[in-house]
Amino acid sequence: MKKILSIILPLSFCFSLAACESREPKEISCEEIIAAYKDAGYAVLYHGHEGDESYHDLGMYCCFEIRDPDNEDNYMYINRYFNEEDAKAASEEREFNPLLWGFFGIFGEWRWLRTGYYGDLTYETFDKEMLKPLKELMK
Repeated sequence: MKKILSIILPLSFCFSLAACESREPKEISCEEIIAAYKDAGYAVLYHGHEGDESYHDLGMYCCFEIRDPDNEDNYMYINRYFNEEDAKAASEEREFNPLLWGFFGIFGEWRWLRTGYYGDLTYETFDKEMLKPLKELMK
């Protein structure tokens, strides 16, 4: 029994260290996101883009909206922040809260059910299908 434990304990320690490994987010340009969504048949509308300083006060640049041309109720926002910390904070702020949005329905929108961040990007959408092009770029 002691021999088995002497083998299992070090192995479990090694596996736990490997499980904690965090990968750096892949750098995805705004142009790559736009191209991926246009190739998938979505319409890409701009809120702001590099050179447009209207969102700089909010810590963002390269902000745009993506629409499903077949269903006007399906759309998503993707925003690039100047750093990952701001993107994470913005994503957490807009995350779905069932007490505020689910039951009362007056303080939020359903797109916050699918909110997340990846590096310095945040995304919000109604439909998980709209996340597929972005998820492909994240691989």
